[in-house]
Amino acid sequence: MEIHESKEKIRVRAHQLWEEAGGQHGHDVEHWLQAEKEQLLNSVAAAPLAEEVQQAFSAAEPVRKPAKSTKSENTALKTQKKSSGRSKSK
Repeated sequence: MEIHESKEKIRVRAHQLWEEAGGQHGHDVEHWLQAEKEQLLNSVAAAPLAEEVQQAFSAAEPVRKPAKSTKSENTALKTQKKSSGRSKSK
């Protein structure tokens, strides 16, 4: 949202607040600040926070366990461990 649009919305809302208060003069700053506060709260509520988005994605994706090794992979790993290059001498 552009700044001009935001200020226009705040101006319109401040005017509504002024009318709701009976149109009494002297409270323009209070009405403006209340309108800004509402605008800020609405924009924050509309845009999800980064942390909440990250939590939503991590909760949605199941944690995958690594696939179990097959028997031939286990045998290959054992063979590699046995032939580590060291010779057994007494």
